[in-house]
Amino acid sequence: MPHKKTLTVYLGSSGHTKPVFRETAEKMGRIIGEGGTNLVYGGMDAGLMGIVASASLAAGANVTGIIPRRLKDSERMLEGITETIIVDDLWDRKKRMFALADAVVTLPGGFGTLDETSEVLFWGKLGLHNKPLVLVNTENYWDDLIGFLKPLPDYDERFLIVVDGVDDVISALESWSPPPSVDEPDHYPHFEDEIIRDTNEPIIMDKPSVENTYYVICALGLKQLGRHSRPIGFLNTNGQFDGLLAWINRAAEETFITKKCLGLFSVADNADDLRSALKEQSPVAIDLHNLKWGPRKKD
Repeated sequence: MPHKKTLTVYLGSSGHTKPVFRETAEKMGRIIGEGGTNLVYGGMDAGLMGIVASASLAAGANVTGIIPRRLKDSERMLEGITETIIVDDLWDRKKRMFALADAVVTLPGGFGTLDETSEVLFWGKLGLHNKPLVLVNTENYWDDLIGFLKPLPDYDERFLIVVDGVDDVISALESWSPPPSVDEPDHYPHFEDEIIRDTNEPIIMDKPSVENTYYVICALGLKQLGRHSRPIGFLNTNGQFDGLLAWINRAAEETFITKKCLGLFSVADNADDLRSALKEQSPVAIDLHNLKWGPRKKD
């Protein structure tokens, strides 16, 4: 595979993760810069996002941050990068980040990171692109998710490369064999508008698929940001969502999401219990600045 000029990197914005994840982000940034590659990322100074951008810039990369003016993320823009692109909303950010990429790399992160990752897998299965996605499985962080995804009926293994560490990212991309080329579509399907529409109708996940994973994780991420208050539930009748739920718990343990995020959804193994749980689901307010991002670094 030819050298990839631009990598879009998806990764967490939590400022409370343990050192191994911060070191992974810093090393990924150095690899990007020293390899003559450009970085596109989500534009923030917080957590692993700020680390990978700063390390890439220091190592000589052009760094483009894309950030939505309508989300609180815009309060934490990283200053001094090559270019910051302000877009209207979350969907605009994701679309632009993907469009600029020759390839995508996912490091550990929370709801936003998995939203972006599952979106790329969903679009690939629909035949809308032929870009590779490398999932960096630091500390086996993604094991539960990988085990959940692989048996799904709409999972396409051609679009997901799993590596143990960032040292393997470039070689994995170089050895990847792409599917046939496709023309850029006029429209990429997404679910943000449907999720945040003016309704209190519950969002219930009862059938596991890549598409439904993208939908529910997007809904959880938007609820974390306060963009909607719809009840969210998993009807886990036969344990079919165990792997995804285990990953959510791992994300909370590693502080990529806050423990409060575990109150954003309900789980039951039968419809009656889930309906009852959804009726009792309480609003959850998450202080992103303190509970997730942490303090802004001082110059």
